[in-house]
Amino acid sequence: MEDLRETIRVQVRFSEVDALRIVWHGHYVQYMEDAREAFGRKYQLEYMHIFNSGYVAPLVDMQLQYKQTATIDDVLSVEITYRPAPGGKLIFDYRICKESDGSLVLTASTIQLFVTRDGVFEPSSPDFFNEWKSMFGIRLAATGSTCVPQH
Repeated sequence: MEDLRETIRVQVRFSEVDALRIVWHGHYVQYMEDAREAFGRKYQLEYMHIFNSGYVAPLVDMQLQYKQTATIDDVLSVEITYRPAPGGKLIFDYRICKESDGSLVLTASTIQLFVTRDGVFEPSSPDFFNEWKSMFGIRLAATGSTCVPQH
């Protein structure tokens, strides 16, 4: 299976920098959301498709590692990659780089779980999500434990 990936470009606006003239850390989360929406459009996994299938997909985990700053007028490349996982879980990895020199600004990951529109957590993979994974040839290989026994 080829990686499912999308990249968007963001030009940092004046309103996104703080008094230190660097991008305020919270705006990176918005850039990631913009990339998630672009990914959904490209791969037929838009939020409204999820909603119309009877579910919502709230974020339950977000990890960010800031590598360097960005500032006004920097053009950023925001790459999102789907990471296959068992069950009904959406995991995405992100890389944000400056287009001017390719330097890495941020790496991140998010996890979303499916919840019915009535608020009930769905621990298994919903039918629409199984169909989506099948459409893109996503299959998980069986893996053994990666734990190393302690002696």
